[in-house]
Formats: sequence, C-alpha cells, structure tokens
Amino acid sequence: MKVLAITLSYMIYDLMATILGDNFTVDNAVHHLVSIVGIGAGLAYQKCGTEMVASLWMTEMSTPMLHAREFLKELSIRDTPLNLLVDIMFAVTFSLARMGVGPYLTFVTLRADNPFVIKAMAFGLQAVSTFWFYKILRMLKYKLRRRGATPHVKPT
Repeated sequence: MKVLAITLSYMIYDLMATILGDNFTVDNAVHHLVSIVGIGAGLAYQKCGTEMVASLWMTEMSTPMLHAREFLKELSIRDTPLNLLVDIMFAVTFSLARMGVGPYLTFVTLRADNPFVIKAMAFGLQAVSTFWFYKILRMLKYKLRRRGATPHVKPT
C-alpha cells in the first residue's frame, strides 16, 4: 500500500506537470486519470495491492527506453542507428510488458472478487496500452520503411 500511495502521489504530480507544461496530450491525460482513480480505489478498498504493484512494475519496464528516446530528440540525434535501436528496444519492451503480461494481469484483476471501479480501471489501462501499442507499431513501421527506402538519385 505504501508503494501505491507513493505512485498515486507521483501520478497526480505528473498529471499536473503535463497539464501545465508543453507536452499535454489527451491520451496521456486519460492514462493518468485512469491510473489515479484505479490506484485511489485500491488504496480506499485496501485491495489488489499485489496486482497493482506487479502491473506498475511491468508497465514501467519500457520507461527507460521512452526517456532515452526523448533524450536523443533533445540532443538532435535523429535518423541514426542509435536512435533506431532505442526505438526498437522501446517497442519490444513495451510490447512484451503491456501486450504480453498486461492482459494476463488485467484478466486476473477482472476475475478476482474486486470492486467494479478497480475492474473498470484495469480494463481502461489495458485499453490505453492497446491504443499506444497501435501507435508504437505505426511509428516503428514508418521508421523501418523510411530507413529501408533508397534515396532517389537523378541520372546525369
């Protein structure tokens, strides 16, 4: 429960930072709100602590690669083998964690004797992860196609 309380505090802080900052997106705000309500319900009901902490651990596995992508953007390192490698590593860790283990944890949460709000938030987080998974696949497909395209050279 302590881990959940700390995580809840961070999620509230991070939501406020994204709302007040330059990087606000609706999908990120939905992710934060669903997480806040779900974690808050787990704390209020004193249920699902193990499942929620396991879910947090699994979903945050891709965060280091996400931050590495942002660092490379800030350093203007784009269209390089390093950037592509980080993108691929991010896509793989995100996919394994959120689309491999995530649905199992969602299933366990939905099957257990949990309050409706906890089940709804578990399903909501999986839905957001599925949406992001689709966006990540599109990004990776675009980058791989662009990398594989040969530049057009005018004959002289």
